[in-house]
Amino acid sequence: MAHERVLVKHSVTGRMLVSSTEGVSYTFDRQGGLTLITLCGVPAVKGQAVVELKSELNVFRFEEPQDGPAIKHWYYVGDNPVSYDSSSGCLKIAVQSEIEYRPDQYWE
Repeated sequence: MAHERVLVKHSVTGRMLVSSTEGVSYTFDRQGGLTLITLCGVPAVKGQAVVELKSELNVFRFEEPQDGPAIKHWYYVGDNPVSYDSSSGCLKIAVQSEIEYRPDQYWE
């Protein structure tokens, strides 16, 4: 069984903003040319920080199978909507493209 995690980082400083390993659940929902990533269980201070830095985000999804190399997905946010609802603790990030890569194919 594969393990998976999602990270939201500040692209300029590399600062971790949100990690699914900290009790955050997430879904990916393709909507036409965009994918809506919804992360719930995000504390207000982190959700607000993501919204403030919305033009400088990197979103990653890591697939980590038990019997094989990791597969990394990088999602480009660009000028797409980013919102946070403090009453539900849910952060919504719309992304327009995805790059999938396997580090084992680049480094040995």
